[in-house]
Amino acid sequence: MEQLIRLQPLKRVVWWQVAMWGLIVIFASWSSGFESAIAAGFGSVIAIINTLLMIWHILRAVETAKADANRNLSRAYRCVAERWLNTIVMFATGIVLLEMNIVALMLGFTATQMMLFMGQTNRA
Repeated sequence: MEQLIRLQPLKRVVWWQVAMWGLIVIFASWSSGFESAIAAGFGSVIAIINTLLMIWHILRAVETAKADANRNLSRAYRCVAERWLNTIVMFATGIVLLEMNIVALMLGFTATQMMLFMGQTNRA
């Protein structure tokens, strides 16, 4: 099935995001301490989960929607809505329930989310 779709750029993005997760946790731990490292790592995990959710929806669209444009579009909207909801729920969890450092949380999420551009580097 993976031969029918191009998942390689998204898989590359996940690897870049995991690398960024490690770097951001080390940087936050070095600069601001353990609690900031946990918050930055949590923010990074939000972005990684969103990318994994996108990969899962692409695979599901290939299985269920196939060449049906309406079903593919429906799957794309559902993917966007779920990513958006996941982001809000996880930020709320980190800020309200876990009382994490908001700046570190945002830094981790933003830096890891920026890795989405790394999957586009080999396209002509």
